[in-house]
Amino acid sequence: MRTKHQLYTVFLEYRGGTYISQVRGSSPSAGLSEWSDQLSEKDLMEWSLDRGQLARIVAADNLVPLQDRVSVWCLSGVDDHDEQVLINIVATDDAQQF
Repeated sequence: MRTKHQLYTVFLEYRGGTYISQVRGSSPSAGLSEWSDQLSEKDLMEWSLDRGQLARIVAADNLVPLQDRVSVWCLSGVDDHDEQVLINIVATDDAQQF
């Protein structure tokens, strides 16, 4: 039987924009890797972000749990132009509730 992976919500803050995605992974780090791998070239071009730069930041695996918060992590780095890349990832309950 296949294990259901955790749903994560990823918030990317870059060059004044906030971009939100959701992805599944076996861990927050695995979710971020999956997220960065599946981003479309169109989105990356619109954000002026290079996949290689993003992959380098994600691969550094410097996830830090946010203090006094549950299931929330942060990761940051800089691109080749010294622009800050901030990523927050939140374990998300995927039960539909309205």
